[in-house]
This record gives sequence, structure tokens and C-alpha cells, in this order.
Amino acid sequence: MEQLLLEKKYSIKEVEDKVNLKFDCKIKYKIIKNMYYKLVTKLFGKPNNDANNLVELLGSLREKGNVCFSKLLSDEGHLEALIFATFDMLQFYKIYGDLIILDTTFGLNRFNMPLLTIAGVKNDGKTIILGFALVLNETFEYKLWALKEYLKFVNDEQPSAIISDACPALLKAVKEAFPLSKTFICGWHVQLNLKRHFSGLKKTLHKKSNIEFGLN
Repeated sequence: MEQLLLEKKYSIKEVEDKVNLKFDCKIKYKIIKNMYYKLVTKLFGKPNNDANNLVELLGSLREKGNVCFSKLLSDEGHLEALIFATFDMLQFYKIYGDLIILDTTFGLNRFNMPLLTIAGVKNDGKTIILGFALVLNETFEYKLWALKEYLKFVNDEQPSAIISDACPALLKAVKEAFPLSKTFICGWHVQLNLKRHFSGLKKTLHKKSNIEFGLN
């Protein structure tokens, strides 16, 4: 298990499957889970320590002139949000920052903090990363803080257009932080919403047609 976790961030279920397959056994999930968290703490430290190390690392890189970095701490000194971008990312923003894509991913880091990705699109259609932010939760206040801090990184140069999901908190933050930018909803998220809200429509119409033709 220790070797697996040193390779990459496997999930508990992935570790369970690999261990049981390798040793041709059936170790209970609960046992794997307990050992998993003990090993994660042993190898990488506690999440709070890891957060402090991340802040210190980004602060050090900022002092060396390698990144732009801002953090938001609570009154008790706990990390609530951070945002950073390398200077390569900021150079890309100058070239391709006319349209940016904002997307939030939840639960994929050991801090369990939503990750806000700021991305762009190159002339060849490839996606490029323009910045990252970690926020305590997906509320309007944290997203607005992150976007305003990013604007400082790019000298308040607003994009012409912004694509995001339909999260109300994010849309509200975008409109306040980027009042000059046009906002659009990501087509993939629109498709998901259509499927979610109209998934039963086809079944209803099919059932109705069967009744009309006496097939029910």
C-alpha cells in the first residue's frame, strides 16, 4: 500500500482492488480504509501541515519572482483561500486572455477544498491553464475574492468573454469582478441540465402515444 501511494494518489477502492488482486485475498474495506489514512498521514503529513507547507512554498516562489500568489486566512490563521499563477500562465493570459473558462472541481485534493481553474484556449484549440485557486467552499464571497485577486495579477485587464457553468454563486461573482466581460454558459453543462430536467419527457411522450393508439 505504501508503494502504491508513493506512485500516485490512488483512491481507497483502487488500493483495495490492487492489494487483494496482488495477494489473492479479500481484505475488508474497513481495514484497507484505516490503513490508507494512516499511511497518507505518515507519508504526506496531516492536511493542515500540508496546507501550511503549500502556502510557505508559494510564498517563497513569490519572493523569488516565479509566481503571483495571494492567500486568505481566517482570524485563527487557518487557510480559507489561495490563488496563484506562474508568470508563464500570465504571459499566456496576455496573448489568449480574450476568452477565459472558469470551472470548479470539488473533492479532488486532500484539503477537500473546491479547486477553481482559470483556463484559456490557444489558436490551435488546445486548452491552457491561466491560474488556480483553492477556496474553503463554493460561496459567492470566496469566488469573488479569488477573481478579484486574479485581476490584480493581470493588471485589471478584463477578458472579452467568460465561459462557466451555471453555478449562481460563480455567475454572480463573475458579473461583479468582470463587469465589462460577456458571460456564457458552458455547452456541456447546458446538455447536462437538459438531460436532468427533460430525461422523463421522452418516456412521458412515448407512454402518451401508446395510450392514444391503444397500445397500452
